Amino acid sequence: MRIINIVTNELYIKKMKLENELERLLNSQKINTDDKVEQTLGLVNKLSSIDSDMVTWGNYINKKEVEKKD
Repeated sequence: MRIINIVTNELYIKKMKLENELERLLNSQKINTDDKVEQTLGLVNKLSSIDSDMVTWGNYINKKEVEKKD
């Protein structure tokens, strides 16, 4: 189904954007340390959430594929 691919791609794109933002933040010399730490923790939290979402989505897809085979 196309919707499965769309959701999978959206999750992957969100993760890539967050990783890019984290890299940009870590390399920035214009942000003070306290702000950088706070923003980094926020991005890491969002990345962790996306990773969890991707695992959950993958498990759901696999479950549906197994059910179709049965």
